[in-house]
Amino acid sequence: MKKAVVVALVALTSSVFAQQPTSLGALLDLGAQKLSSAEVQSLGDLRIVRKAPDAHAYMTMRADGTVVGVVHNKQGYGSSEAVGVWRVGPDGRRCVEVQLPAFRMEMNQCGYTYRLGKDIFFAPSDTDRTVAVNHYAENAFLE
Repeated sequence: MKKAVVVALVALTSSVFAQQPTSLGALLDLGAQKLSSAEVQSLGDLRIVRKAPDAHAYMTMRADGTVVGVVHNKQGYGSSEAVGVWRVGPDGRRCVEVQLPAFRMEMNQCGYTYRLGKDIFFAPSDTDRTVAVNHYAENAFLE
């Protein structure tokens, strides 16, 4: 059970759009700019929806630094509330800590936020050009 949920959580921030860059290098080559701490905090609420074969997750990273939502496991393990916090360091590095009490699990993830035009992207590194980037379409939704 835990492995399936972990896969779903890792996939929470994974989304690849064919027309969008998939690596940090490609994103930067297109002119994307890393957001500062203040710019990340000013984005407002960020809604995340991830539908995978094993689980569906619906979460909101609120502007007040809290995370709320739910994860529905599709392999018969039920659902869990998702609760947590996020914060941004002085260098713009955002860290998210989310607990799934019903699954007795915790997810921790840190990375950087980039803007390309009106689109927002997330990358786990700001130096490794080969890391995958995740696209937040319309500045508020990931699928």
